[in-house]
Amino acid sequence: MDNKLLTVRDLAERWQKTELTIRRYVADGILTPCKGVPGTMFAPSYIAKLEGVELERVSPLEKRRLETERDMYKKKYEDMKAIITNVLIEVSKVIKIPKENELDNINVWR
Repeated sequence: MDNKLLTVRDLAERWQKTELTIRRYVADGILTPCKGVPGTMFAPSYIAKLEGVELERVSPLEKRRLETERDMYKKKYEDMKAIITNVLIEVSKVIKIPKENELDNINVWR
């Protein structure tokens, strides 16, 4: 979408309204023009939000690349989780953890 600010005339043509109607919307507080610019102008992103148009922050190709990268990291996470689980299982077989009642029989002062 073009980042050029929209004039009252541009918006009137876009919405198929008169310029007077657009100015009335501004006066009634329905529309908020940009501040710090000469005249009454509107940001295209603001108008798109009012129209209910979803604006994509990234291009479709970039979005696809990010989704692929996310899926790759999800798989790596699951693989690492499985490896850690297997390591913990094997370590627990090697290290015998005494049960609570067996702690009394351990002589640490030998």
